[in-house]
Amino acid sequence: MPGKPDQTLLRDIGSRSFPTTVIMDVDGKVVLRNDTQGAFRPTAEKRLVSSLEVVQELLDARLKLKQEPDDAAAKASLQILEAILEIRSMATTEIDQVATVEGIPESVRQRFQRWRAIQPVSEILGDYARKVREIPRENKAARNAEFKEASRKMLALHRSGLSLDDPRHGIFSDYWRLVFEGALAERDVEIASKALSIYRKAFGSRPQLKSRIDLMATRLGALRQSLEQEDGEGEEKGADQ
Repeated sequence: MPGKPDQTLLRDIGSRSFPTTVIMDVDGKVVLRNDTQGAFRPTAEKRLVSSLEVVQELLDARLKLKQEPDDAAAKASLQILEAILEIRSMATTEIDQVATVEGIPESVRQRFQRWRAIQPVSEILGDYARKVREIPRENKAARNAEFKEASRKMLALHRSGLSLDDPRHGIFSDYWRLVFEGALAERDVEIASKALSIYRKAFGSRPQLKSRIDLMATRLGALRQSLEQEDGEGEEKGADQ
């Protein structure tokens, strides 16, 4: 559509990427603003069903708590699902504590564990998106500085052992791109090569990403060449001494 009003609407409700799926409850409140299985397509039945399933869990949890307001497990389940769907803002330590309540349904507990495993990545991306939204598009220096900071944090997260292996995650692409950029900035050829290899394997068949992947490969090649040249110069200096 001209002007992409749909994207403006999705931004207004807090969606981070396009396309996605949005689900509202009967009161018109948004209960899901980002597809839980990655980039949404209208033909992706499994992803639509997955989104509906998590919303159904939310509605079931609300109903159970309404019926049994003193049930600690029902309250904890609702808090967890609302945190996952970004309806409720909770500190990481707080939601970790809530998840220890006995009696939480296994489906909710498993969903929490999957969500918690990648939450540090989501926090970095969310923080970056919030900061960039406040910076005018013409201020490229400030926007680039935030991008570099996000890539530095993502590289540190990767080095700590957190890695995304499932391309179906909506944040998979952003994660490996930032790891790649962070590795290039720190001249870490090994991690940059790994990031490019994984990114290419996941997205190399997409024509619209060919130029991006080619540029990533060119930049990595330039880094390798620069390091080899520095090594050669170092050997020459050593020989002269």
